[in-house]
Amino acid sequence: MKKLSIKQRKIDVKTALIHRKCKYYCQKIASVSEYSHSSSWKAVNSWIDKHKQKNLNIGVNKRRQITLYLPKKMNFFGEYKATVLYISAIRRLSNTKKLSNKAYKLKSVNFDNLKKISTSAALVLTAELSKWDDAIRQRLRPDIDNWDDDILEQFTDLGFFELFQNNPIDNIEVTKEKTSTIRLVEYIKGRCGDTQKVRVLKDKIKNIVGDSINKWTFLHGGLTEAITNVSHHAYPDEYGCSKSDKNWYLTGSYNDDTKELKIVFYDQGIGIPKSLPESEVWEKILKFLTKLNLAESKKDEVLLKAAVELDRTSTDENDRGKGLQDLLEFIRQRENGYLSILSLKGLYKFSVLNGQESVKSEHFTNAIGGTLIIWSASLVN
Repeated sequence: MKKLSIKQRKIDVKTALIHRKCKYYCQKIASVSEYSHSSSWKAVNSWIDKHKQKNLNIGVNKRRQITLYLPKKMNFFGEYKATVLYISAIRRLSNTKKLSNKAYKLKSVNFDNLKKISTSAALVLTAELSKWDDAIRQRLRPDIDNWDDDILEQFTDLGFFELFQNNPIDNIEVTKEKTSTIRLVEYIKGRCGDTQKVRVLKDKIKNIVGDSINKWTFLHGGLTEAITNVSHHAYPDEYGCSKSDKNWYLTGSYNDDTKELKIVFYDQGIGIPKSLPESEVWEKILKFLTKLNLAESKKDEVLLKAAVELDRTSTDENDRGKGLQDLLEFIRQRENGYLSILSLKGLYKFSVLNGQESVKSEHFTNAIGGTLIIWSASLVN
């Protein structure tokens, strides 16, 4: 047996320390997850009280029922903090476990102030309201009397109102002429393992883009891989995820002016950084992390970067792991576009602008509940 060098010995020791620290970190955040269904009503009340004075616009009635008033703008870049805050409030308050009479409960989400929302934020908002509607047995009915016309048009195109058994636009004739140059694909809601619905998205995109998207194999492979990963990793049984929790959401848009195609995928699972320590490539990720100090190696954005740049999935199978790389290759060939992955408190963004590639990582104070993948490419010939 070959004797280890001092340099290799130091690397092995550091790898072991990172492994131990990251295991403890992931177990710790799992036990006190801010999105956990076991969160006590006192913790939710405390969180609401903390934010309602300055950050959250809410109304509370005598029964401690909360009306949440959405902000004017929602997106995950310029308005990340406010957007995630309101999404988090919906997730926390819509918990339907047995609660005390003193607990805050979500009564309604008011859209009247909302003037502009990105496709990705609209999908995540739709997903959270869908989850709430499922929990209360489809009793929600949107009050659209004072909605902004553009917001009403956007959410109608998204298929938002098809969520509700009490559809408020069933008997309303929409006479306003469409002014937006962005055409949306109605959102698709699927369950773990339901990869066939990606084909539905393919057909809908062709309807709005046409055959000019001649690189479908890259896009189709990437989306199928993302959805397959949800089935395997986003909702592990040991985290107490019920069958009804295991959903994913998918939509797309096309801008007639800029020729930009955008695909958005969202799941409400535990997040990529949490799932990595149980993956079969965790040892390879640890070697990647040995280049960093212990504090850096625990950050969500660092783990996301490692997951993407290792070009493998946690199943370690030869026929998988190429999904994200397929999406990246499509962008490279078009020479303009980006792939953003937001999961928990981390962001990994790969961009190509006029053929020049760049990578950005960012850490956020507030976590997004799950994983959001935003893929965009230019279809300009």
